[in-house]
Amino acid sequence: MSKADQDQDFLDAAQQKDRGLIGEFVGFMAENKAWWMAPILIVLGLLGVLLLAGASGIGPFVYVFG
Repeated sequence: MSKADQDQDFLDAAQQKDRGLIGEFVGFMAENKAWWMAPILIVLGLLGVLLLAGASGIGPFVYVFG
């Protein structure tokens, strides 16, 4: 690969749209074949949603179903 090709690849990568946090995690897991991390992240995300719901006005309704 020539220097000009490397420079063009760098410029193309620099001009791509930012993927965001979730896109970065999915890209990391795909590139490193670390799909075993997906269930852990899903459970942590659901736990976070449950904690936020419990601390808000929805809290009494969450505990009724729990």
